[in-house]
Amino acid sequence: MTATDFKLELREIKESLKGLTLQLVTQNGYRPYYSLKDFGNAILNEEAKGNDFRINEVWTECGTISAKSSKNLAELFKTNVITGIQFESFWNPKTQEEFIKSFGALD
Repeated sequence: MTATDFKLELREIKESLKGLTLQLVTQNGYRPYYSLKDFGNAILNEEAKGNDFRINEVWTECGTISAKSSKNLAELFKTNVITGIQFESFWNPKTQEEFIKSFGALD
């Protein structure tokens, strides 16, 4: 999802995210965040690069669960004890021209 949509959806579940480990996977690896402020700053940095975001997995007391949307994540909060969430930042070309440029010079 776009950074704008991602941030809007996170605001809806902000209270549920407090106290959880929020891990962000980026092009350079992954890093855990323990405060919403630090996580928010990391999201802004990735947004500045033009990246989009997705939920990779949710860590619960019963194991790892896949969640593909914030709506699905909100439902998991109702039925599971969540200890952390892994998100991913990735570059998603917005136009065909960006997609072609991603391959570098084609001679």
